[in-house]
Amino acid sequence: MEIDKIAGPLRKVLREREIIARCELLLRTYDIVRAADLTEEEREELHNTVGKRIAPGIFASIMSKEPAFFDLPRLDTFTQMDGRIFHFLHTKKYSKQDFAEANRKFLQSIPELRKIMCQSLKDLLEAFMSDAGYTLTSEGAEEMVFNAPERRVRAFIASSVKSLDLDRCRGEPGEDVVALVPSGENVEPFMQFYREKGPAAEEREMQIWVTNMEKGSIDPFIGYTTDLDIYNQFENPRLAEMVRSNWSRKL
Repeated sequence: MEIDKIAGPLRKVLREREIIARCELLLRTYDIVRAADLTEEEREELHNTVGKRIAPGIFASIMSKEPAFFDLPRLDTFTQMDGRIFHFLHTKKYSKQDFAEANRKFLQSIPELRKIMCQSLKDLLEAFMSDAGYTLTSEGAEEMVFNAPERRVRAFIASSVKSLDLDRCRGEPGEDVVALVPSGENVEPFMQFYREKGPAAEEREMQIWVTNMEKGSIDPFIGYTTDLDIYNQFENPRLAEMVRSNWSRKL
């Protein structure tokens, strides 16, 4: 199977960035899939090949020994720089300068990647809420409102748990307030957030959900939903309970 409007841009990214940060490749994959504006037939074809969640499925295939598309460079080796995982080909020898340049290009791309991150989180949340029976009724740059019969959810999007500002996450009476953040390559920022702001979030009865973008899944991090339709969409619905049980002892 070859869908050139996805395979072509992926090849271009991987040939231009022979050493690429794992998180950047993941976000570029989301962006390429979104820009492809797939037809229903193409979506069905990709679902059969990489699974229901297309961007995570394509990314997983790139990381595997059997990529979904032909002639993609095989990123079979990795290293860490500044706490980030970078992938590259083992068949080519790179210098320290090559790795330094790859890191420089990644750092230069962060503002663009942050925009892709927020848009991808919004897309994932819209699909998640739709599966739970909600309809998107209002959308801003980093805020979304969803409605279901007798339920209303106001969601706020943050590009990282470090950048999440609880003071701006406020809803109207009768609304459930949710903040959505991406998971990271390190659990420490989440532990720090929980220590410093977890009790305040729980006191306000707001919920914080975390997205594993490599899986395309959403789970509760802080707070609890009373909507069984939402609860059933979580990959690990007991995550918030586990966090509270284990991390509260360390406060």
